[in-house]
Amino acid sequence: MNKAGKQYLTRFLSAMGAYVILLIGAVYFVSANRESGLRFLVMLLPAVPIFFAVLAFVNYFQTMDELQKRIQLYALALSVGGTAMIAMTYGLLEVAGAPHLSWVWIFPLIVGLWGIGVAIAAQRFS
Repeated sequence: MNKAGKQYLTRFLSAMGAYVILLIGAVYFVSANRESGLRFLVMLLPAVPIFFAVLAFVNYFQTMDELQKRIQLYALALSVGGTAMIAMTYGLLEVAGAPHLSWVWIFPLIVGLWGIGVAIAAQRFS
């Protein structure tokens, strides 16, 4: 892995670590303080490291060569299309009575499908 890749990985994993810590803390705070006026603000705190994770990727993307950018574009297209398809399909199932799912699952779905897309594209384009 090149220097830019290592730097990206360090920044991304640091942001994700902060996200996990803040999420656990926020959920604990809100569950213990259901009537607190701060509960909305506290639950927004885990979104801050997500911003830095996205920023890390955007900065890394700028350092990529054309093949790597093509792989990422393919993966992101698969991720956006797959997330839209799954979200719309499950939304229709909710109308029919399936249990409601929180929006909090959208980001992990995007990232998971993106990872699958990178694996497919890397094999396809190499």
